[in-house]
Amino acid sequence: MGFSMRMNLNGEIIKKDSFKSMYINGAKNGFEFDVQLGYYRGHYLSDIERLEVYVDGEQMPQEAVTFELNGKEMPVYKLMYAMTEFWSQVVPATIHVIRPGGLTSGEHELKLVLDLRIPYMAIGPDHAYMPLDSGDTVTVTVED
Repeated sequence: MGFSMRMNLNGEIIKKDSFKSMYINGAKNGFEFDVQLGYYRGHYLSDIERLEVYVDGEQMPQEAVTFELNGKEMPVYKLMYAMTEFWSQVVPATIHVIRPGGLTSGEHELKLVLDLRIPYMAIGPDHAYMPLDSGDTVTVTVED
């Protein structure tokens, strides 16, 4: 992507206070965090062009990442089909990442790449629409 629009309407896109380890069958096996759109309007989930999670520069496998909104959790590859699921700007979504053993104690850089298309802003031929960068990078602390 050559360019994208960016608006920082929220104090933070990744809600640092929401970050926590995930436990599956009593063992730490990942983490989750809440995100909020960095735009003044909501979007349908099918408008998400790219969603990637990085920890300390390492990309988490796409098959390990799920997106939850309104009590519905889905893998990233299914977002393009979620044409009726609307993400309001004021409602946070939760990103879940399965990672055996979770993250080690201490500080980690958490990066979210979240690119959307704005379907009402056509900018060229062949269904090109204005791209929106709603990603964020924060430092989180993992405590055991």
